[in-house]
Amino acid sequence: MSDGEGTTFMQWRERAQSEVRDDRPKMRAVMITAAVVVVIGIVVGALFLLLS
Repeated sequence: MSDGEGTTFMQWRERAQSEVRDDRPKMRAVMITAAVVVVIGIVVGALFLLLS
């Protein structure tokens, strides 16, 4: 009996995690966009300081 219960719990946990992942694709896109903007800002700022 405990093996079946463990499998059920594992399936429930995996389903819950997949629902959380599926629920936030927009947040992931926003975070990636923010990271890209920060990196571009740092590179442009460094080039500006080097060229000035």
